[in-house]
Amino acid sequence: MNHTCRATIWTPMLLLGLAAGASLAQAPPGSGQAPGQRQGQAAPTGPNTWFAPPGTSIGINRATGAVSFALPTQPIDGSREQIARFDNWRKHPYAGTGPYPSTREENQELPTHTLYYPADLTRIPGKLPVILFGNGGCRNTSVEFTRFLGELASDGYFVAAIGRSDIPFMIVDIGAPLGESRVVGERQPGDTRPLTNSSPADMLKALDYAVAENGRRGSRFFGKIDLTKVAVLGQSCGGTQAFRAARDSRVTTAVALNSNFPSRKSTGGRGGLSAVPGSDPYADWYVEDMKTPIAYFTGGPADSFAYMSTEISFREISDDRPAVKVDMPQVGHTGAYPMPDVRWTNAVLAWLNWILKNDQNGKAMFAGEKCGLCTDPDFWLKTKGIK
Repeated sequence: MNHTCRATIWTPMLLLGLAAGASLAQAPPGSGQAPGQRQGQAAPTGPNTWFAPPGTSIGINRATGAVSFALPTQPIDGSREQIARFDNWRKHPYAGTGPYPSTREENQELPTHTLYYPADLTRIPGKLPVILFGNGGCRNTSVEFTRFLGELASDGYFVAAIGRSDIPFMIVDIGAPLGESRVVGERQPGDTRPLTNSSPADMLKALDYAVAENGRRGSRFFGKIDLTKVAVLGQSCGGTQAFRAARDSRVTTAVALNSNFPSRKSTGGRGGLSAVPGSDPYADWYVEDMKTPIAYFTGGPADSFAYMSTEISFREISDDRPAVKVDMPQVGHTGAYPMPDVRWTNAVLAWLNWILKNDQNGKAMFAGEKCGLCTDPDFWLKTKGIK
């Protein structure tokens, strides 16, 4: 069954209209004018209309006409607030609010990753499904997602995120010459670890580690990990990393956070991803080829690239494959992660709990015309293949 709740497709002209509407979203005090309404002109209304909230910054590329949004909920990369937050998070793991308070670990056996998992494994009534996570910007540190990943782990998951907390957080200055970058955090002399890592093979190293530890007597994870339930998640650039890793037959579900999985239609049949010199098992791979349940979570129209591109990608998924497209317009591209936003996190967990734990409460968030997200005004939902 295909189901749609308050969803629409955005064209460049609509986005330009949104930009104009958003610039008027905060009317002068005492004007009697509704937010987003020009004087003397009625503002459009209806389920397919979205107005950017007051405080939104809007940019238009003069050469291409592309529109970008920065919602007031989105953190500013390189700000004093972000630097202080990252410094605190590097020193203090986040236990989350789930039933199994989590911890964070960076060990020598898996030097390419950071692990998040329930601190007291004796309390887990069963086994931990696996989550492999790729970071935004394909950065080689998950510090930006410390609280979000701690939340997932506290719900009973073994989470392995690319990178280490002591690798600086790279900021790319969009529009700067040659995409100049700067970093948040100090780089120690002699540290040659890359600032980014987009390798799906490296993402899958964590699954190989989980296999080994689950079968090794004396390991704290011995017999504790459910290797038949594996999710690949990625935020922004990390979504592409997760998409490529999803070609591994051990993967149960793939989740794009503020990202997209390319389709043959969106790429013009030129290949799912560019091949690299030598044999590339991840080239020529499209969303149409995926055999697992698929979920997209975007921050709505302000999550510009992800929102529009997932519309195309979602349409190309076969109608019988379980898939959801969830939009939460209040958070934009990165606004869901600093706290993290409990509504966003719960929606992601609902999908994971349903697909990886057969939790029917999770399914109820997506299934049926009166599903949990269908009746929640904070979300727009589209589904396929869910009965």
